Amino acid sequence: MAKPEFAANHEAFLKAYDEQSDAIFRHCYFRCYDREKAQELMQETFMRTWERLVAGEKIENIRAFLYRVAGNLVIDHARKKKSDSLEAMTDFGFEPVGTGAAQIEDAVEASRVVALLGRLDEKYREAVSLRYIDGLSPKEIGALLGESENAVSVRIHRGLALLREQAS
Repeated sequence: MAKPEFAANHEAFLKAYDEQSDAIFRHCYFRCYDREKAQELMQETFMRTWERLVAGEKIENIRAFLYRVAGNLVIDHARKKKSDSLEAMTDFGFEPVGTGAAQIEDAVEASRVVALLGRLDEKYREAVSLRYIDGLSPKEIGALLGESENAVSVRIHRGLALLREQAS
């Protein structure tokens, strides 16, 4: 018979996977610009989280924990190997789902946004991505990065200003 703690951890893990796997994948993808590598990093994030839960570690905020693990894995990946160029990502990453003009326009705009994000300094890119791609609040981003909510809000604001400046 399974221990009640294990069953609770198992349930929490499955719920976190269902709710966060797509967001963790996007988080990794917009940092390494490689779909296969982002998929690997997302899987590794959940593997390491599961190992910690099985070992009996209590994780208070599993969402923040997942983002921290994913962020560390992305950093490790970047240290081991330089990521592919942004041009290669836009060549392969944003194919229109349909053939309508709206889908093509959306794909072109997404490519443009990704290209602009790639030009931002890492601290702004990370804050803007976490806010608008991953959907985290400034408070959650602050907890994740170990910074105040105010500092994160300022960084997001400045990052958006730089994006607007580059877009014009």
